Amino acid sequence: MSTSHLTRLVTVCLALGALSSTPLSVSAAERTSIELVATYDAGVTLDWAAGTIAVRSVAAITNGSGGPIDEIVLNSFAGPFGGMELLSAKVDGVPVDAQVIGQNIIVPLGTPLPDGQRVVLLTRYRAHLRDGSAGRSFQWSNDRGIISVLRSIPWVSQREAFDAHPWGDPFTTAVSPDVHVTFTTDRPLTIASTGRPVGASADGLTQDFEAHDVRDFNFTAAPDFKTLAGHSLDGDTDIVVYSRTLPRALMLDHAQRALRAFEAKLGPYPYPRLTVSESSGGVAHESPGHIWLSPTLSATRLGELVVHEIAHQWFYALVGNDQPGQPFADESMAEFLGRWFFGDLGGPRSCARDRLDKGIGYYDGCLYDVIYTQGSTFLAGLKEEMGARTFWAALRHYVAENRFRFGGTADLLNALYSSAQAVGVDLRPRLAARFPRFY
Repeated sequence: MSTSHLTRLVTVCLALGALSSTPLSVSAAERTSIELVATYDAGVTLDWAAGTIAVRSVAAITNGSGGPIDEIVLNSFAGPFGGMELLSAKVDGVPVDAQVIGQNIIVPLGTPLPDGQRVVLLTRYRAHLRDGSAGRSFQWSNDRGIISVLRSIPWVSQREAFDAHPWGDPFTTAVSPDVHVTFTTDRPLTIASTGRPVGASADGLTQDFEAHDVRDFNFTAAPDFKTLAGHSLDGDTDIVVYSRTLPRALMLDHAQRALRAFEAKLGPYPYPRLTVSESSGGVAHESPGHIWLSPTLSATRLGELVVHEIAHQWFYALVGNDQPGQPFADESMAEFLGRWFFGDLGGPRSCARDRLDKGIGYYDGCLYDVIYTQGSTFLAGLKEEMGARTFWAALRHYVAENRFRFGGTADLLNALYSSAQAVGVDLRPRLAARFPRFY
């Protein structure tokens, strides 16, 4: 960890420790909340040779839930994938008995934390990286010469059961205004991440990154990544492509064109930088300002997934949602945008027509067909019925109203329903047929 990084950590801890010394004399609260605001200062140590990762994270957390909380729930894939060994958990310097349950780390506060007050939470753990990429393993692995790590920093979340299904996302996390990460590695690595690089040691073994207004901080790393740098077509966004084998020029071209198309319909891309990276396997994955693509993809499929994952920069990164419980709000939207971009809003159906208002566990082997394919086709039907101008205006309004906050399926549908109603189109019969939970 750099000297400046350590100084900032000490300053934050001392300041917030003083604030939290006020007695927290309120009644016990048997609840936690995702309505917390956390900043993260983390050190990530990677040992390529041993295939291990160690993380030390200091989170300064303010309770913004509107009432007292008595525990904090954190999310990390080190639990289900890496055999997490939780070495330490401290609240304002006092050790607490935290529990690792799947992807959740449950941290008791001892004394309830009132609304508006802050604590400093220190967590330390070590874990191993998987050496294969089957299923979700690619999200926590060192395979094909690339490290791919999803959700290494224990992040404020709501408690969610882990779902190993390769489609959809089993976590819900809040936006952090400020994230600093220092990587320490056993050999020089080129790191592609959610954040932007802000410093490095002369020997390349220590690298600092920072990010703002993000829901997670993920990364890929390799000793031999090659890069291609460019800009969005309007020049407002830096784009850097990282790969060992994938065609960087194709990835950059699709990223540039997707940003231009989606910004025109939905509003500005939310970050100054976008990194597009080859990962260790799987298919693809989105992060705020950072996307992964599998080295096994064909050129056609690669282009499609670059566009799909960039669509997630609006529907997941900018506007959050309960991803395991309401995948329509992010996955159906991203799939629709990708198919609209390529002018192909159809697609084969392998499963029966089904409702679109359930969580990822409901659909089993039909999740992709129902939520991605049928969901995108449903949105295309709404666009046709209410008119393109009204449809895009409703989406743009929904994005603007929920910027860096949480929306969801109900909010999204209500935005479309209200806009359609204003021009004399009644979407209720169509919505009721596929969303009985809400209509």
